[in-house]
Amino acid sequence: MKRVLMVLLLCGIAWPVFAEEAFSVRYFNTPADRPPGPEEYRVPEEEDEAFLDGVLQEIFPEGMAGLSEEAKAIEIMRYVSSALELKNNGGSATKVLREGYAICGGMSHAFRVLCRKAGIPSRYIGAFYLRPVQGGHAISEVYYGGKWRLLDPTFAMFYYSKNGYDGTGEIASFHDVVLNPDGWTAMKVVEKPWGGMYDASIRAFGVAPAGPDYLKDVYGTSIVELYHKYATETFPVAYGSDDPVSFPVDVDLREAAVFEVGKVDGDSRDVVLAALNGTTYVGGHYVGGSFPPGFHTWSLQTPGRCRVRVTYSSTAENPPALRFVPLKAVRLAEFRSEGKQSVFELLVIGPEAIFSIYSPERTFVVDAIEAMRSAQ
Repeated sequence: MKRVLMVLLLCGIAWPVFAEEAFSVRYFNTPADRPPGPEEYRVPEEEDEAFLDGVLQEIFPEGMAGLSEEAKAIEIMRYVSSALELKNNGGSATKVLREGYAICGGMSHAFRVLCRKAGIPSRYIGAFYLRPVQGGHAISEVYYGGKWRLLDPTFAMFYYSKNGYDGTGEIASFHDVVLNPDGWTAMKVVEKPWGGMYDASIRAFGVAPAGPDYLKDVYGTSIVELYHKYATETFPVAYGSDDPVSFPVDVDLREAAVFEVGKVDGDSRDVVLAALNGTTYVGGHYVGGSFPPGFHTWSLQTPGRCRVRVTYSSTAENPPALRFVPLKAVRLAEFRSEGKQSVFELLVIGPEAIFSIYSPERTFVVDAIEAMRSAQ
């Protein structure tokens, strides 16, 4: 395979880096604060733009002339949070808005598309391992004034630099909240979301601090407290739909010789539950170019020098062959791609081995994962 020589500048030192042309996963130097690209402005082709224009007319009956991007984004979020009921749904923003219900993925998608239709760039934020209440959460950010701003239509919330909203402060990005979770005030734009309606009384609510009891009747804990937990503990975070994320796999084979996630049964749901609701990190239900693209990073504890066989089984008949990247104290002795499986025979040369598993092509949907230790 042809290899391309590039130069990577780190701390003023030129390091040669060889890049495989087939490796198609893209990385960003500053994914949290990069400016919007063409994708963040684009309304997907499958959307009914005439219908979306009608929704914007309902939100802004007097038009958008003279309104700031912040005012427009807040009102669009208020509409999505109020007009949609909280029930699982997917597909285009047009479908979600017509049918009138969605959960976080559909709500955030509908919000982003409406913002783009109104001329405001917007992007997906994915937060993962939000235990124990949520496995993951789809959030949205909009871009204006030279930075990204977090607006969460599922909970009708954003974070503000002042104790009360007056339009002169700053709306935080998700990364701002991650870096300083105690430095912002949670604001809500509805009394309570998911009512399935939007009228003049809802439009007149304005913006108010989200108090300590906000949505406590739904989750048993204030969503403000849960968001604080999200900001301080969640990992990984995707800043955009094509921002690759690393799903950790923490495995201890010092006493047990076998580690298993899921059963080979043609269904990935048991892997989903183990990954999102378990007490340890066990990767995720996919590797490769999903939404967002993901890879698994293993931290493997062993008694010392030994051999370990790692087997990934897929739900698909013809899955892509997975790839291996050694990061610490491990060597790839042999690799096999057999039917639905990718099998890695590893030589571990220290008590802690670290490596990554990725797919440079299509998505590998995980049916089961197994690691088996044997003597060298």
